[in-house]
Amino acid sequence: MTPSQTSTPQDLNRLLPPERVAEGVSILTQLDTDRQYRRQSVSSVRLDNDNDDIDSPSPIYHQFLREDTQNVAALTNFAPLEFECLWNSIRAHVADHWNVGRGRKSKQQPKDVLFMFLVVLKHCGKWDVVANVFRIKTGTFQKIILSFAEVVSPYLYEKYVVSAAGKFTMEALVLVGNTFRNYPSARYAADVTFQQSNMPTGQIKERRAYYSAKHHLHGYKVEVSVLPNGLALNCTAHYPGSEADIQIFRNNHEFHLQHLLKSSMETELADEGPLTTEHSDSWAVLADNGYQGLAADFRAITPFKKQPLRELTLEHVETKDRIAYDRGLVKNYFGRLCTLWAMCSDKYREDGTNYHNYLKRLCVISHDASTKKLAVQRRYREKRRMRLRRMLVAHVDRPGSRSARQRESDEESEDFFDHESIAFA
Repeated sequence: MTPSQTSTPQDLNRLLPPERVAEGVSILTQLDTDRQYRRQSVSSVRLDNDNDDIDSPSPIYHQFLREDTQNVAALTNFAPLEFECLWNSIRAHVADHWNVGRGRKSKQQPKDVLFMFLVVLKHCGKWDVVANVFRIKTGTFQKIILSFAEVVSPYLYEKYVVSAAGKFTMEALVLVGNTFRNYPSARYAADVTFQQSNMPTGQIKERRAYYSAKHHLHGYKVEVSVLPNGLALNCTAHYPGSEADIQIFRNNHEFHLQHLLKSSMETELADEGPLTTEHSDSWAVLADNGYQGLAADFRAITPFKKQPLRELTLEHVETKDRIAYDRGLVKNYFGRLCTLWAMCSDKYREDGTNYHNYLKRLCVISHDASTKKLAVQRRYREKRRMRLRRMLVAHVDRPGSRSARQRESDEESEDFFDHESIAFA
């Protein structure tokens, strides 16, 4: 090592001259200025990139939430906080029962599917309209929603509807003063709602079962029982439109007998309502005119029905008004369902199980097949007309044919009459 390359402690601790410091600061400042200039020359507009949401656990839901927090409430009737509470209540159940087992798995996240499921319940009139919003093929979207509904619906029904019976007992309602105003001895009010459907196929006897003479439409009936606090206690399976309201109630007799029965603690509560002597161990249920005669088996409070050629008394009219006032909860419940959820007011297809999972695909296939069949028929008929036309022309021009002989006979007849007319003249 040469002497010029050796360094001493004095060289390391040597102070830089002011000119060198100023030159270094100038160089670094110029580098920073050039870097800032290059940054400003780049566009600051955010480009749409599908890869930006890869890290999100539910990209579809968060994309709508990020654009506007009101989007979630507008599309699902749930505020973001309410939606999160709903998702947290079913997360474990969905993880254990949805998208598991053999077969092809869905690529959509469970939280996104819940969001799309609620959007379908509120807005769905046609599958392709909602599927196009989420950029998913219609058949795939329909299959995802229906499979998710089969998993989530029973769990939500048990958690929020069936559990209301144990939480809001008659004793609890009496203690807080949340009973019916005119009939405090009534446990709940029951009524049937009708929903229109397409006319089913088949013979007239099969179609007639779904025809409602009251509404003059084909559809289904469902019975719902509502507590005095406005919460539903039970919802039956759907019945054909021709089924009588009282028959639906009788078919659901196990539920009514179980929930109208007084418990050992409730027998001590005051009960001064109608039909107490006939059904002392049962609470009452409020019903309308369609349940006339139900009091023989249940403690059903129904309005008086007008008899032919007779008028109701003033007392009967007042009783009818009081029952109608308390039963307004059921009508309001049906009104909220139809207002908030299009699925409850839309026109159902004739299959009440899953609304014809692949109805649209089958319609497209049958439409294509019918179009091809009609085209083939048109070509066949055109060829047949041309062939008959050629045969007719060839038959007329052929010597010795019937048409030729007929023409010669006509000419001979004309000559004969001409000669006869000359002879007699």
